[in-house]
Amino acid sequence: MRLRHTWYLLAAISALVLTAEMSFAQQAAPTTTDQAKPVDPAKPAEQVKPAAPAVDPNAEEMDGDGSVSLGDIPDVETEELTADLAHKALDGYVLVQNKYQDSPLEDYADLQTFVDKDPKGPELEKDIKALGFKSVTEWNVAVTSVSVAYNNILDDQTTDLKQQIEDVKASKDMAQDMKDRTVKSLQNSIPSENNTKIVQDLMKDKDYSDKVKLLESTDE
Repeated sequence: MRLRHTWYLLAAISALVLTAEMSFAQQAAPTTTDQAKPVDPAKPAEQVKPAAPAVDPNAEEMDGDGSVSLGDIPDVETEELTADLAHKALDGYVLVQNKYQDSPLEDYADLQTFVDKDPKGPELEKDIKALGFKSVTEWNVAVTSVSVAYNNILDDQTTDLKQQIEDVKASKDMAQDMKDRTVKSLQNSIPSENNTKIVQDLMKDKDYSDKVKLLESTDE
């Protein structure tokens, strides 16, 4: 099993981009009597591979002016890394992947819900706190930051993401709340120079080069 190391965040990027593209396509698409093939929410865009629940097209709500507003747009959260924080984040990822691989992590909306409701939750929280994190959520933001930078090093999506940001900002069909949250998530999916440098150093570190490879997006 490949742990959802970014815990719904990285795949949320593709879901948000897909939602924006659907809105733009509705403006440009010619009138037709054929019904468009529905988007499979279980298959996020290829550039962001980790499995996660995508935005359900059936959950869209139409405002009076015809703009789209989603009730629950997933957020992408990242932060500025230090070398120590990146090391601890990866150590936590390896620990969770190995120790909790048989736990139903994917059955919960997020790690904190797993901690609160699953019998193994308190043990996971204890393990993560032992690494120096205040909570599983704090750890998740750190490992997401490492993963975003690493995957962008392998396949630089910066130009495409920046274009998506401009497209979203220019959209006249997207509701403002959706637009703001989508832009924020897309911006957070572009790693800073600092984070890129730190992860590049991790890739050269003999003790962490194999660990960081575990974060590589796959088709699994």
